[in-house]
Amino acid sequence: MTEITKWPLDFQLPPSDPSPCKSNVKSEKIKLVGYIGLGLAGGPMAENIPKYGYKLLVTDADRKKAQAYAESHENVELASDSADAFREVDCLITMLPNGHVVREVLLGAKGVAPHLKRGTVIVDTSSSDPINTQKLQAELKERFGVQLVDAPVTQIRMRGINDGEATLMIGGEKEAVDEVLPVLNTMARWTFNMGGPGSGHVCKTFNNYMTAAAIAALNDCLVVGHKMGLDPALITDVMNVGTARNYGTAHSIRAEALTRTYGSGFGLYLIVKDLGINLDLATHLGLDNELSQLVHSKFKDALDKCDPAADYTESLRVWEERAGVKLPTYENLGEAPEWRPF
Repeated sequence: MTEITKWPLDFQLPPSDPSPCKSNVKSEKIKLVGYIGLGLAGGPMAENIPKYGYKLLVTDADRKKAQAYAESHENVELASDSADAFREVDCLITMLPNGHVVREVLLGAKGVAPHLKRGTVIVDTSSSDPINTQKLQAELKERFGVQLVDAPVTQIRMRGINDGEATLMIGGEKEAVDEVLPVLNTMARWTFNMGGPGSGHVCKTFNNYMTAAAIAALNDCLVVGHKMGLDPALITDVMNVGTARNYGTAHSIRAEALTRTYGSGFGLYLIVKDLGINLDLATHLGLDNELSQLVHSKFKDALDKCDPAADYTESLRVWEERAGVKLPTYENLGEAPEWRPF
């Protein structure tokens, strides 16, 4: 049965302070935490761990970035660049681009997994293929006696990650999850125990698929609405106080695409990658998910027509090109109208 370590899923707004997660942030077993990957999300998330008394050992593919990070944060040290740099950690967290990179870091030519203490719990917070996560978890446990927990991240606003307000979807063996949960709680406002190994990554692919599908539908509505003489911003206002409210109408497309700032911080290539994971999962299960294929193809086409580093909100520009329209550019739309539960 799914365990929820947060507020009940009803329409009541959660308490603003303190977050219930922060009532369970102390671990009897974990003292030293390793952290690999200090990028856009990884760095801000890691900042929260030493605030609760844990010693943090960090590294990044960019060694200069990692050194600067360690020097600018209390209770944080830079790991050496040797494979055994994390041999003393009790928990190792990775925030890396995808599961292939995670596997290379753990089991590649300079992999750290063979040097970890038996009983160490590794936490993969990236968006990874859940089937490969299950395989990796079994291999790490059998070969080295270490556990793998998947705990991918979602959050409406990046500042939530900075403030320890992330949402984590957790998968893994119960004992391993219980052991690292206090550390994960330092970074999270919501933690959901989804089930066994790989289940967190399953839910993450659902989250990103549904987000992308809603944005694809919104992009359609905006270009069609513009052709029919409607104001695109006003369309999002209506949706935001009705049943069609979603992340795109309230945040990313409204705030970043309609203003042409394209600064959500999430790459279009990452959306395409995550949609590919969702497709692969359906194929693995013998399912023919036509909608998933269509959404993937639309965003893949958008990526092909954009800079490889384009923000995913720039997808709207490609929708405009397909439709032969040019939506107006808005200077500042302000906060989206607030939805109230009925």
